[in-house]
Amino acid sequence: MFRDSTIDRRIIHPAEKLALKRLFVTALLVRLALAVFFNVTELDRTLRLTKDGFVYTAAGSQIAEYYRSGGTTEWPQRVEGVINFLFYYIVGGIFFLTFDSLFMLRVMTCLAGAFTCVVIWRISRYITDGPTSMRAAQWAAWFPTQVYYSTLPVRDSFSTLAMCFIFLGLVAMSVNGKPRDIGALFVGLLLTAGFRTYMFVIVLVLIPFSWLVTVVFVKSRQASRLVKRAFLFLLVFAVVGAMAGIEKAFVTGKAAHLMSYESALDFANVARDRLNHGSGAMFARGDAPTIGREIVSTVQSIAVGLYFFVMSVNPGSLDSIRQWMAIPEVLIVMVMIPKLYRGVRRVWVYHRFSFMPLLIIAGAITFGYSGVTTNGGPMMRWRLQVANVYLIIGAIGYPSRYAIGNHSSQSRFPELWADGSAMQGRPISGAGSANQMHEKTE
Repeated sequence: MFRDSTIDRRIIHPAEKLALKRLFVTALLVRLALAVFFNVTELDRTLRLTKDGFVYTAAGSQIAEYYRSGGTTEWPQRVEGVINFLFYYIVGGIFFLTFDSLFMLRVMTCLAGAFTCVVIWRISRYITDGPTSMRAAQWAAWFPTQVYYSTLPVRDSFSTLAMCFIFLGLVAMSVNGKPRDIGALFVGLLLTAGFRTYMFVIVLVLIPFSWLVTVVFVKSRQASRLVKRAFLFLLVFAVVGAMAGIEKAFVTGKAAHLMSYESALDFANVARDRLNHGSGAMFARGDAPTIGREIVSTVQSIAVGLYFFVMSVNPGSLDSIRQWMAIPEVLIVMVMIPKLYRGVRRVWVYHRFSFMPLLIIAGAITFGYSGVTTNGGPMMRWRLQVANVYLIIGAIGYPSRYAIGNHSSQSRFPELWADGSAMQGRPISGAGSANQMHEKTE
């Protein structure tokens, strides 16, 4: 077994922080420029690139008008409390303060999308070195789907950021991270309950399971500390969740169907059939196989779903603008596949303890979406919930040689190693040398 190191104890040079700030500002400015373009041309609405935007803005306008009138106008019927409808309240609040400014809503989604790269850097920095962490942040900042959906008036950039908070909290708990970063787990779960309630239920089940697997099957000196923190987290979250009325998440919308196996299967198959239409349909109309009934049809469905999770498009059916817009991202993903394979191997060798919860959660959600979705369009958006985990893995697998403290990637980011501490593998604050950190234990 290989022990995980606490990488965040190493000195983070000011040049690295400056590079991260520049990346965030650049990512934000690019998104704002696209937001201005869409706002002026209304191209996203004219081409109906995302139908959800119409629903959110219409309901948000009703909410804003409801509060302006002192409650005399009609409340949107589809909005029933904050659980699962948080984004509607955000839209309504922005419209209330800005007199229905769609551009200001886009500004907020741009901020959420740009800040994702900062969170990804923080996650990566707990696990690996500066250059690799910066590479992961850059990929998160410029991954085409993340850029595109963070300029639209939809919840995807917010829900993706909430999932990144969850991943940050999980890694911070595993490596004795900062209390602020551990607290991101609470924030992420509460936000996910508001944005995607069914995802909250799934993750809430997967988190204790991932901790159990990590503690039982991965040897580490951090295991006892993780057990204590996990128990404390579950206790505090139960109290805070009860006070916030989080129990409603288990009986609201899609989440209510996940409470039993039969109900979940029926709901999944109905959803699969309903989604299987339009330019992104994976199967011919009416030919979508069911899942959970027969082994062959279930395996076929998941296999096709996994292909669309990775590739997003059907080369034989490029009959919409959205399908053609996905081509550059498909090419990027194809180039990254070998890096992902190498990254998974390196994570397994060097960072198994700290990264195991993320691997389990991302893998389960990947297979879950692949089993439910029969449309490449929604899949392209939904995979953003875990895409950043794979970007971190790809960043770790990118350099041809990988060893903490002796990266071949240093030359690409010399300013991040100006003090020489990480490059030389010097002990920092009792963290131990690079070789000691990854020593092999029997």
